Amino acid sequence: MTNKIFVAVAISIAAALTRSVFAADVLVPGIYHLDADSYLSAPKKARPPAGEEYVERFEHAIPESANAAYAVVSHDPDSNLNKLTFLVNEDYQTDPNTANKLCIAYAFPDWNDYSPSDPFCRTNIGSSDYEAALSWSKTSFTVNWQPRKKFLGVEHVQPERLPTPDETGACALGVCDERAFGRVVSRYEVSYASDRFTLETRQAYRDILYLKRAVPVFSLADRNSAHSDIGAGKFVAVLSVSPQWYEVDQFSQDGNRLRGWINRDDVFDVKWVAQKAETTDFSFRVAFRPGEDESVAALPVAIEVIDRKNKRRAQIIRDFYSDIPFAANDQVLQLIDANFDGYPDISIFGQSWGAGPNSTENFFLFDPASRQFVFDQELSALTQISIDPSTRTITSAQRNSCCSHSSETYRYKGNKLVLIADWDESLSADGKWIETTTGRMQKGKLHHVTTRKKADLR
Repeated sequence: MTNKIFVAVAISIAAALTRSVFAADVLVPGIYHLDADSYLSAPKKARPPAGEEYVERFEHAIPESANAAYAVVSHDPDSNLNKLTFLVNEDYQTDPNTANKLCIAYAFPDWNDYSPSDPFCRTNIGSSDYEAALSWSKTSFTVNWQPRKKFLGVEHVQPERLPTPDETGACALGVCDERAFGRVVSRYEVSYASDRFTLETRQAYRDILYLKRAVPVFSLADRNSAHSDIGAGKFVAVLSVSPQWYEVDQFSQDGNRLRGWINRDDVFDVKWVAQKAETTDFSFRVAFRPGEDESVAALPVAIEVIDRKNKRRAQIIRDFYSDIPFAANDQVLQLIDANFDGYPDISIFGQSWGAGPNSTENFFLFDPASRQFVFDQELSALTQISIDPSTRTITSAQRNSCCSHSSETYRYKGNKLVLIADWDESLSADGKWIETTTGRMQKGKLHHVTTRKKADLR
């Protein structure tokens, strides 16, 4: 029973740490240094139940073999995700079955997407002995492991005096005064493992990138500049991102950093597939990044725009999301004049979003001034999009459930997409009627009419 109580206390400590985490702000990005003596004070200690005594022991949460006195933290302002990597010994390897349980890198909050190409461990999700719990404020974080409990033995505490007759009778009924009858105490050693890191140098790192393979790091954003190689399995902190380059810091174990540039073509293995779609001026290739294993489909991660006159890259497009549901082929990129300006634009599948046809497309509109294809957020957010050149209208449809459908129709006025009509059909709350609402533009305003008919659910 007492072990169960201890486990419950340990879980409550983990839960309390988790609650404090999600109530706190995100970590400020930068370089953090270990507070050497912080391990001597556990963030919250377990209280022994009646009949037990604890001998407390305080340990470092960072394994001795890791020897990590520094850590690097990034913060993505778009996703609000922190990433963290410890600057460990060159030969340190994580092994949950040994003292080396600490992962080299973590992501939080709510991260649970560990993969070989993105090896960031989760935290504050489970209550396993093998998972570190992190708590943090804006400028410090603490690594904790669940307290460990080791049985030391039983101690018989002698009575202080003889019992009275009344006390003897009470003890026969199970109520024994310890002063008269003594007591038995189970003694345990409870070990707390904790280490705190505090911000030493602010640095606006927006991501931490894992390099699955060795890559050259250039002194400038130019392949002709001087470079050195960084080995596979390393982490770098990303300061800025362009379609072609990462500006990064690489680190030595003592926290020193070296600035450089990584060409994004070098980071991942991809398969380039030439596309059938082409314009008078441009041809296109799409890069597909293979899945983690054969069961995971390759996904498009980049679009290369090639100048047909000189056969050189005119533009590279990245950082769009596509969960394209079919194999890599030469027809994933489509040409369409999406904004009716006379210039062909390009599109590629976006997200499926479930509920049947609620899919999106990624649209990149051609800008004749810069001769670049520019991502259009507004068009790319429309589900089940249909573009009609004859009426110069764009329709978006949605299926919200089996009994709820809707659509909107838009037209460009200048460069602005304006709603000119909408339609909604759904089952009434009592399930007896199908209600259809139609909106039409009249004198510059949408006017709606709702009709009802008996639902036939046979």
